[in-house]
Amino acid sequence: MKIERYQKVIYIIILLIAVIWCAGILVAPLWAGADGIKGSISDGIYSFYSSSCHQLESRSHFLGEHKFGVCSRCTAIYFGFLLGVIAYPFVRKLSHIDLPSLFYLFIPVALMLLDVALDLADVQKNSFITREITGGIIGVILPFFIIPGIIRVFYEYFLPPNVIPKK
Repeated sequence: MKIERYQKVIYIIILLIAVIWCAGILVAPLWAGADGIKGSISDGIYSFYSSSCHQLESRSHFLGEHKFGVCSRCTAIYFGFLLGVIAYPFVRKLSHIDLPSLFYLFIPVALMLLDVALDLADVQKNSFITREITGGIIGVILPFFIIPGIIRVFYEYFLPPNVIPKK
């Protein structure tokens, strides 16, 4: 099946969202403490990300004296996601809308949960390295589920039934 224009548009929209999302993580500390609109934007970005991340200073990277917009694990997830989105068309065709086996998602999630559980149980404290590795792996894997999933939703809800590819 050939790649349709809307598949490219969906991919580009996902890529742009990922770029903007990751840019916000870096813009927040860059503009933190600045006067005027830059400082207000930075505060807004920190506030926006606070709904999905604890933003603990002890678990965050810093740019100068200001922490990133999210913690180290979230940073790895989001930048890993961006990397996965960039790599996606080189690994898989946009026209391929079948989802990979959930096994590929289960293993990284299980590793992250194990990292968290060992930390909570005081068996092994997690570190920047373990948080970044587990987060990064999940981030890279997610686009391989999200991109074909969104394209499939587009097929099923916005195209006539006779256009939907059959197995």
